[in-house]
Amino acid sequence: MAWAIKSTESFIIALKEYKKNKLLLDALDKKFIRLKEDPHSVGGMLSGKLHGLQSTRLIRRFRLLFRLDEPNSIVYLIAIDHRSSAYD
Repeated sequence: MAWAIKSTESFIIALKEYKKNKLLLDALDKKFIRLKEDPHSVGGMLSGKLHGLQSTRLIRRFRLLFRLDEPNSIVYLIAIDHRSSAYD
């Protein structure tokens, strides 16, 4: 079963900062394919104040944060940022 991917407003705002980074956008496209097929095999669970979210590495030190809505088979994209500030 294919999962739907939905972007949150915070994700769209963050993505605008990196719209000229072709390498990052290509990595994000590839990650979308994996998230649609099986989001459980992508990334790992976060703890603490980010409990309930998952994180996966994109290029170099960039991270994609997302949340799964199991009953509805939806992946919500929460944020994309440099590793040093993605977990703040």
